[in-house]
Amino acid sequence: MREADLEAVLAIERQSFPEEPWTRGMFQRELQIPFATSMVARDTRADGAIVGYVCWRCLGDELEILNLAVAPTARKGGLGCALVALVVEEAKTRGAAKIHLEVRDDNEAAIFLYRRCEFFPAGLRRHYYGRDHHAVLMSWSAGNLDRTNADVDKQTTSD
Repeated sequence: MREADLEAVLAIERQSFPEEPWTRGMFQRELQIPFATSMVARDTRADGAIVGYVCWRCLGDELEILNLAVAPTARKGGLGCALVALVVEEAKTRGAAKIHLEVRDDNEAAIFLYRRCEFFPAGLRRHYYGRDHHAVLMSWSAGNLDRTNADVDKQTTSD
């Protein structure tokens, strides 16, 4: 993500989070932080138009996804999973053991996306998004993959 991308990013942000979108200043701050990464996804079929983005920070052996959104016209095509997979690969490359995020408890589509990407609920932050709007804390760890594979192996051998 570059400063020149922010108009398109802000349009997606407002469509995705109309109640409390990030501001230009919030994105600009992420672009300046040395341990923060912000990437955009472009539609190669539409003159490289920005259709999604993800922002994360890496501190030690943990990553935190701060913001992820896909343009409404590009949803349900796997782009959200691809953006999450990008962060997971970055975690593996950096030797990070865990990835954390918060997601609004009524954002069923996002919760479904993260669960599909091997993230698991790890707690609740009450009123995080305002009165009666809670955040579900979700985590991914390298151990999730081991446990999932072990469960599959147990089911296969017991059949």
